[in-house]
Amino acid sequence: MNYVEKVDEAYDEFQDVYWDLEKLVRSTDRLREDDRQLLLIALGELRDLVELLSELPTVDGSGRYIDEDFVVQRVRDATELLREVKSAILEGNPDSLAEEELDVDVHGHVAYIRDEVIEALRKALERARQEGRGGRDGGDK
Repeated sequence: MNYVEKVDEAYDEFQDVYWDLEKLVRSTDRLREDDRQLLLIALGELRDLVELLSELPTVDGSGRYIDEDFVVQRVRDATELLREVKSAILEGNPDSLAEEELDVDVHGHVAYIRDEVIEALRKALERARQEGRGGRDGGDK
């Protein structure tokens, strides 16, 4: 299985879990309306970030500049987070769910992954720049 196929497989699994969780969040009576809305916003941000991650390998077609394990693992981590959120909703009661602030957990995860993506892109651009200069030192930065 090549790099793009691995990312596609991880992304497809994320999507399946995401849509199942979104349906649960929209339909459950275990969440207060305010908590539901905040969680849906956070989940949407996570979905947008995972979509960006899933597109990274197609930037150069081979994943030459973006570490394969980085992308696949971050998508899988996001999928696992969705499973944890679903479990918290199914096993918790409305009062404890509000106290857990599931949206804050998801937002925190999004911020962490976003920072990692920015750093990975910075490194990829630097490697591409180095290759473009033939590995020579100097030149414009």
